[in-house]
Amino acid sequence: MPSPYLEIKGLTKRIGHRVLFADISFTINEREHIGLIAKNGTGKSTLLSIIAGKEGDDGGTMIFRNDLKVGYLEQTPTIEAQALEGKSEEYLQRYKRFLTQMKITEEEAARQESQLSGGQIKRIALSRVLAGEPDLLILDEPTNHLDLEMIEWLENMLSRSTMAILMVTHDRYFLDRICSSIIEMDDSRIYTYKGNYSYYLEKRQERIDNMNAEIARANNLYRTELEWMRSTPCARTSKARYRIESFYE
Repeated sequence: MPSPYLEIKGLTKRIGHRVLFADISFTINEREHIGLIAKNGTGKSTLLSIIAGKEGDDGGTMIFRNDLKVGYLEQTPTIEAQALEGKSEEYLQRYKRFLTQMKITEEEAARQESQLSGGQIKRIALSRVLAGEPDLLILDEPTNHLDLEMIEWLENMLSRSTMAILMVTHDRYFLDRICSSIIEMDDSRIYTYKGNYSYYLEKRQERIDNMNAEIARANNLYRTELEWMRSTPCARTSKARYRIESFYE
């Protein structure tokens, strides 16, 4: 049975009077690659930031495995030079190796952020996160600003990785190739699908169809009972009382 890296229970987040999500619960297991799906503006990036410890929540608990190393790539990362101070030689060697694989020279990596393109910043930030060898890797739109060659490199690396991964991305092909589980946030509820993005689309449509069928059955029952209520004389028998009470319930 897979070992849980992180258990989230009853997590809630508000911004002012607006509730982004409320009482959500899910688990991230060892080696699990999860894609987080939700409508825009419903708190995907905020949830990742909370898990990464960059932002507070408004209730609930997060239980991390002891000594779990978490790596976090923000949607719009920054790369301050002093972030590398105090890093071990092993880390710096891994960092340089990732820079080479992502087509960034050490000279480019040492430049001020204002002298770099969005793609260069993203690749440097990715190299730093990956060099930390996290157990749980949190990625917010990792393919933004990357060209096709770098997206394919990242896809191949992550699909083979033993790290647990939680990601948000609009790149559906990327999701399909990497993620083995999909978590959907919808109306502050969590739905978990054990499969890739294509599997999620199929099962989500089944869920929606079943929900619509339940609504249609409820509406049909309501219309039937309403017609019965309107057609039944006021002096109803005791046998009909349970049906009247059920209608009002």
